This record gives sequence, C-alpha cells and structure tokens, in this order.
Amino acid sequence: GRVRDSLAERADRERWVREIGTHMDLSPGPSSIEAIASPAAERLISLRDGIRRLAAEHTQDPRTLGQSPVPDVAAAMTIINSTSSLSSVWPELEWEDSTSRRRDVWAGGTYLDALCAVLARQMIDLSTSTQWDRLQPCLAPACAQFFVKDHVRRQWCGPNCGNRARVARHTQRRQGG
Repeated sequence: GRVRDSLAERADRERWVREIGTHMDLSPGPSSIEAIASPAAERLISLRDGIRRLAAEHTQDPRTLGQSPVPDVAAAMTIINSTSSLSSVWPELEWEDSTSRRRDVWAGGTYLDALCAVLARQMIDLSTSTQWDRLQPCLAPACAQFFVKDHVRRQWCGPNCGNRARVARHTQRRQGG
C-alpha cells in the first residue's frame, strides 16, 4: 500500500539490474554483475529521472507521485543522449531454426553502463516511433509508471494497478464520497 523506489537502496538497485538484465538480450549477461558503485547508481537514477521528465511532458502527466527532479525537456534529452553513449553496445543478429532475433552485445565499460546505454537507446527508439503517441501515465493509486496503450480499453500499466484502482473506486462509493 505504499510507494517504494526500486533504485533507492544499493541492494534494491542490484536486484533491479539483475531482474531487468535477465529480460534483455544483452550479452554477456548479468550473471556476474559487480556491486553498483555510487557513480553508476547516480547515472542509472539520472537516466530514470530523464526518461520520466520526457514522458511526463509528452503525456501531460497530472500526477505528483514520482515527479522527476530533472528541470526540463532539454536537460532530460541531454541525460538520455549522454547515457546512450556510455558503452560500446551494438546489435547482433542470431539465426536459429530459420528464425532470426536480435541481441545486444557490449564491450568496454561495466554491465550497468551497457544496460543504461541500451535503455537510453530504447527510449530514443520509443520517442521517435508511432507508439510514442500512445504513451500514457498510469493513473492507478500509488503508481508512478507509464505504459503504451495497446488496446482501446486499457487504462492501467498492469493488472495489479487495475485491481487497486477498482478497489479504490469501490471504497469511495461505499464511503459515499
């Protein structure tokens, strides 16, 4: 029932990086993630805040929860562009059983820098794609996330937020407010 910043504490950041890393095709993988030192953690949090500022400006996000400390779009773009160049990362094509797939390979720098570079590049790709116009803030109680609205009836970032919003609406109706 409360908001928790997944990047606030060192152990939480390392858990988040491992979890996100396992979902991305970034080789070599997150199996040997080094402890996230303070400068790298600051870069990760700065990237998150830059992405949040850009998304909030684009969607005219009415929420104060999770508001970005990045002052404006120009500063957000500077953060995203500089993070995109943190590490040598390039796409590679793999072919298996007549199916091709893309994976990102990195060399030089730390795994976290490579992960941040890929995330920054994904933000650049999103903001220049047709999906950018479908980006929405999740207006469920205690949620600070954004999502791409891929269905006309979709209102929240995920099922848990949908459940929280419906419970909040039900509670409000029962209390007569």
